[in-house]
Amino acid sequence: MTQTKIIVLANTKGGSGKTTSTICIATALAGQVDVEVWDSDPQASATTWADSAEEAGETLPFSVEIVNHSRLNQLRQKTTADYVVIDTPPGDPRMIDAAIAIADLVILPTASTAMDLERTIQTAATIPAEILRVALITRTNKQTRSYRDAMELLQSHEDLATFSTGITNREAIHHSYGFRPRIFHEYSTVTDEILEILQ
Repeated sequence: MTQTKIIVLANTKGGSGKTTSTICIATALAGQVDVEVWDSDPQASATTWADSAEEAGETLPFSVEIVNHSRLNQLRQKTTADYVVIDTPPGDPRMIDAAIAIADLVILPTASTAMDLERTIQTAATIPAEILRVALITRTNKQTRSYRDAMELLQSHEDLATFSTGITNREAIHHSYGFRPRIFHEYSTVTDEILEILQ
């Protein structure tokens, strides 16, 4: 039996694209492996997304489980999924730390602004050395200098990997909330890289 791989999306700053990235990556993974999403954010954005999609007749291709600190390890022992993707809250360091503690891979979504990048680098520095951590630039314009500078800055940190592509700020991605995502764009590349990292 293959051991479940756990992917955690974390950033202590809100609005970094954690939930969108969680759902898009999980949907892309679901075409290849058995996947679950665990929603540890009290705002329950991933759960609301799944509920809205079901009401629209577009059920997501994975289950979404609401988790709290005490249920995290319990669900970890029970799950039979190949991959679990955990959406974490921005303002709950205890929950973030608990999710990271069981992670095989931590994805750190970030905007390309100096403030967001600094927060991401600080968060990465708190992750135990044995846990893989990869930065993902979201909601960006890859034609801009700020994107190129952000990639260069992130790639200069030896203890923090970076996905080969950022996620372009597209209307189709924004409008996928509450529906089953159909247009993955760069999320397809990111998902392929995740599978390669965790194989």
